[in-house]
Amino acid sequence: MCVVTAGATATVAAKSAALATNIGLAISAVSTVASIAQGQQAAQMQAAQARTQMEMQTRQRAESARLANQRALTEQQGRVREEQASTLAYYKNLDNFNKAVNKTYVQEQAKREDARVKASFKSQAILAKSIGTQGKILASGATGQSVGLLSLDADRQAGFAQAQQNASVESADLQSAIAQDIAFDQAQSAANQAFSRTSAPTQAPILDPYGLAGLEIPSFA
Repeated sequence: MCVVTAGATATVAAKSAALATNIGLAISAVSTVASIAQGQQAAQMQAAQARTQMEMQTRQRAESARLANQRALTEQQGRVREEQASTLAYYKNLDNFNKAVNKTYVQEQAKREDARVKASFKSQAILAKSIGTQGKILASGATGQSVGLLSLDADRQAGFAQAQQNASVESADLQSAIAQDIAFDQAQSAANQAFSRTSAPTQAPILDPYGLAGLEIPSFA
């Protein structure tokens, strides 16, 4: 027969209490380790998500920059073609203006030469008429002062007729010069207007090859 004494009972109770305490400590330690592990896992997941989001944003910025660069280059090519076309049109117009001025110059020179030729023939006719008149005066048998008066009158008429021819030549020269000046001024004005319609020189576009436009980059200066 086994008899349990009071001392044995106390020993068993103490051991039970110690065992319970150890078990509680072990459970608490396991719980703490589990919490730490969960926290680390959550932090790692957050870091991975942040990296994924950053990489996605980087790819999106790079793609947006690529499309923006492509649009900028396409627009620049269009402006270059427009500039080339307007410059070509300007030089064509300038060539036409120069041809028109040269044509006017040739025409006016021809008019002046025609006026000189006509005046030359008329001068010869005036001279011939004056000589004929002088011959008639001498053949008329007039003598004394009347001969001198008739001769002077014939010279006067011939001189007046010749002065008219000279005036006509000078008038033709003046009109020709005025016409040439007008043609030159009109051509110059038209050339200036044509130049004002040419496109401005095309500037190279500012590209963003790395997709960094708009980002706040710290300065360490």
